[in-house]
Amino acid sequence: MNEKITIQNISKTFIQKNKSIKVLNNISFDFNDGEFVSIFGPNGCGKTTLLNIICGITHPDSGSISLNNNQVNVGIVFQDYLQSLLPWKTCIDNICFPLEAEKNDLSKEDLRKIATQLLDELNIQLPVTNYPYQLSGGQKQLTCIVRSLIKKPKLLLLDEPFASLDYQTRLLLQDTIQEIWIKAGVTVVFISHEIDEAIYLSDRLILLSKRPAEIKKIFDIPFIRLRTLSLYNNNDFLHLRSEVLEKFKQEVNT
Repeated sequence: MNEKITIQNISKTFIQKNKSIKVLNNISFDFNDGEFVSIFGPNGCGKTTLLNIICGITHPDSGSISLNNNQVNVGIVFQDYLQSLLPWKTCIDNICFPLEAEKNDLSKEDLRKIATQLLDELNIQLPVTNYPYQLSGGQKQLTCIVRSLIKKPKLLLLDEPFASLDYQTRLLLQDTIQEIWIKAGVTVVFISHEIDEAIYLSDRLILLSKRPAEIKKIFDIPFIRLRTLSLYNNNDFLHLRSEVLEKFKQEVNT
């Protein structure tokens, strides 16, 4: 069954220093089961707020979210991996932590077997006995991504997961994310402030206006999978990039 996750008429206002700041204004869109959707827009326009509303961290002032009658398990990866990994746990035990936190009857050995099986399924190699301080930036973020999948979510939310990484590592993880998405069969909502990676990874790109954010345009991304980095030099890619960038410039300059 092809299930749609629907975001309908979402609005959100925050009160700061006795001032009312409207962040989101009547946001509506949906995405299909297994789709990869990127959300792109000006800095501070409310992208992270929207993601927090989707996963339930923040409640909207109005509107609704339909996650298959709230039966969809949601995984989330934040951009600040340094704050999300537990420094006293190894890589493998950080991956296991969401299951451990459920207080089930699984032993540590059972939990590690589940994590090892997931790593094998995704064809990901990590130094699983290392602690976070022994991991590179890319390995830390990859640990967070695998951890977000340990409970087999149907929806994975990625909040600028490459923002703290160097350019070379970003490129490597773009391809890794694409492969993980295909193998895991998960629906992805990906927030990015980089046009190139948003186009490269996505089935659709949702362009938001400046605050209070509204949807300015939804771009369909037609390129076949698996995509390789050579796509960045493709004329159709460059044309679409220019179209998105022009629409973005129009928005930030108004």
